[in-house]
Amino acid sequence: MMTTVLSLGFARIRRRIQKHHFNEEHHVDFFGERLIVTVTHTPSVIRRWIYSIRFFSRRSSHPLVVGLGVQWTPGGSYPPPDTLQLGVGIRCLIIQLSHCKRMPNVLRSFLEDETITFVGVWNSQDKDKLERSHHQLDIWRLVDIRNYLPRWLWKCTFERIVEECLEHQGVKKDKEICRSNWGARSLSDDQIVQAYDVFVCCKLGVKERVWKMRA
Repeated sequence: MMTTVLSLGFARIRRRIQKHHFNEEHHVDFFGERLIVTVTHTPSVIRRWIYSIRFFSRRSSHPLVVGLGVQWTPGGSYPPPDTLQLGVGIRCLIIQLSHCKRMPNVLRSFLEDETITFVGVWNSQDKDKLERSHHQLDIWRLVDIRNYLPRWLWKCTFERIVEECLEHQGVKKDKEICRSNWGARSLSDDQIVQAYDVFVCCKLGVKERVWKMRA
């Protein structure tokens, strides 16, 4: 196991690499909250993560809300998705779609579960991207958190939304990182830190009780 700690703007990342489990585990400090980010392309790791989420959420007072994001590398007329990011509480998972040979059925069942609400932001392409990918992943219900916020926030940036709703300043989606190579075998620290995206979406989804109404 190798551990390194890096500071990246408002976030601090502690990397723990566990090669024998075919995944990388990273700890990202986000305004005092420690996010556990798992990066993998291995079905067994994906399966274990979902089982743990099911276990920890079984006594929750509300239906499961999952932050969801999709990243792809710009190029061509319709570039395929390279990563699928999921977040529940402080636990985040980055699935390297472009390096996965197959998807476990438990992931498909998870995404298609009618009791779960998946939440993203500015995500109009995400559902279609996953459905048209070679893995053909379907999502039962994916919403855009903006539709549950005050109308004046609908066209605001991610940074403004986080500042207004969570009172955290300087949290923005860096265009250079968003347009980077998400199909790389080893993701950069900047890319991994972007997991705060799904963490925030999950947190806002719970705060706005998205399971109670449909946009």
